Amino acid sequence: MYIDKHLTEKDLLKDLIYSEKQLSNSYNCTIMESSCSELRQILLHCQSNVRQIQSSVLEAIEIRCWNNMKLASEKEIENLVTKYK
Repeated sequence: MYIDKHLTEKDLLKDLIYSEKQLSNSYNCTIMESSCSELRQILLHCQSNVRQIQSSVLEAIEIRCWNNMKLASEKEIENLVTKYK
């Protein structure tokens, strides 16, 4: 995994919360589509872990008063990529 040395703590927390959201959505879809009850139980446990991580990250964001984050536009992302190349 590549981590840009110029990312701030706020950027990292924002990325982490969106990554956890994506992971949670993937677990939800897989749980709904699974016909194996044992697999569903394992995935539900994983989903529970993701929720705990999300809660911890959101708490860290709130402590720092960064809870008004927004998604970056494609143009903003392109500008950052160009800037740090």
